Amino acid sequence: MLVVRAMTAIPSNALETRLPGERLLPAGGRVLLVRLSALGDVLFALETVSALRRERPDVHVDFLVEDRFQSLLAGHPQIDRVLVYPRKSWLAIPRSVLAMRRRRYDVVLDVHGILKSALHVILARGKTKVGAAAPASREGAARAYGLVVPMPTPVPHRADIGHHLLRAIGLSGQPTPPVLATPPAPPDLLAGLPAPRVLLHPGTSAFAVFKRWPGERFAGLARALRDRGLSVLVGFGPGERALAEPLLARAPGSRGVDGTALGLLGLAGVMRECAVVVAADTGPLHLAAAVSVPCVALFGPKDPARYGPRSHGDVRHEILYHDVPCRPCRRRTCVSPQCVLGIGNDDVLAAVLRQLAAQGSS
Repeated sequence: MLVVRAMTAIPSNALETRLPGERLLPAGGRVLLVRLSALGDVLFALETVSALRRERPDVHVDFLVEDRFQSLLAGHPQIDRVLVYPRKSWLAIPRSVLAMRRRRYDVVLDVHGILKSALHVILARGKTKVGAAAPASREGAARAYGLVVPMPTPVPHRADIGHHLLRAIGLSGQPTPPVLATPPAPPDLLAGLPAPRVLLHPGTSAFAVFKRWPGERFAGLARALRDRGLSVLVGFGPGERALAEPLLARAPGSRGVDGTALGLLGLAGVMRECAVVVAADTGPLHLAAAVSVPCVALFGPKDPARYGPRSHGDVRHEILYHDVPCRPCRRRTCVSPQCVLGIGNDDVLAAVLRQLAAQGSS
C-alpha cells in the first residue's frame, strides 16, 4: 500500500514548556554546538543555531563539524567560528582539538549524541556540557554530559532534539527556520529553462544505496515531466554522474546540475529557483527543504517523523513510501527494499503535479 504523508510546519508553541533549570548563558556568553555529520543532520542543527540566535543575539556561537561539510557553514551569518574535525586525517586531529580548546565555553551542546561527538565534548573546555539522554543519544554518549536531557517518547525529530537542549538551559526552544546564505544560480545553467522547474536528484550516499528509487523510474519521471512542457533539472553529486545521464538522455531538453562543481551552497542556490525537488531520503532532499523548496520525498526504511524533510512557513512536503510490515527499520542494507521499490511512477508524478498545482504552476 502506497502511503502519502504531507509534512506540515511545527506549531510555534510545540516546545513551549521549558525544563526546570537556571539560565546558564550569561550576557555575551559562548556556546559550542557539536554536530559532526551528516548533511541532513548538520542542516537540522542550523535550526538550533537560529533558535539560539533569535532569543539570544548577544551570544557567540562556534560550530564543530566534519571537514566535508565545512563549506556549508563557511561565512554563515549566525556562526562566529567554524571548527573542523578532519575525519580522514588522523595526524591533523590533535591540531583541531587544540583549536577547539583555545576557547572556554559557557555551554557545550552536543546535538549529535554518539561516541565520537561525546569525546569532543569531553575535550572541550566548557562550564556546562549538555546532551540528550538515551535513546536519543547512543554509544554511551550521555556519560559525557553534565546536564543530561530526557527526551519525549517517541523520540522526536532529529532537529527537535536541539530545541529540547535549548529548553534545558533556560531558553524557549521555539522552532526557528535555519539560515542558509546561498549564491545565485549561474545564469547560463537556467537559461532556456523557464519556470516552473522541477529538480530530480536520483542519488544517495554510497552506504545508503538501498534507499534509492530505481534509476529507470527517475528516467521515466523525467520524460513524463518534459512531455508536459515542464523544465527538468537533474542533480548529482560526487560519483553520481552515471545516475544522472540516463535521465538526461530520456528527457531531451533537461539539464544536469553538477553539485560537485557548484558545492553545497551552490546546489542550494539552484534549488531555490525550482518549484519542486524530488529526491530520496538523502542530504540534498534536506538541502532543498532548508531553502524552503517544496519536496516530494521518496522514503524507504526511515521514519519520516524522525528523519523527514522539515517544513517551515507555508511550505509543505509530500512523503511517499510503500507500507510494508518491516518498516520503519534501522537496517543499513536490504536485498529487496520494498518500502521504496513499491513507489510507482504514477504516484510520484501525481505528487509533483499536486505540488505545482498548489503553487498555481501546473
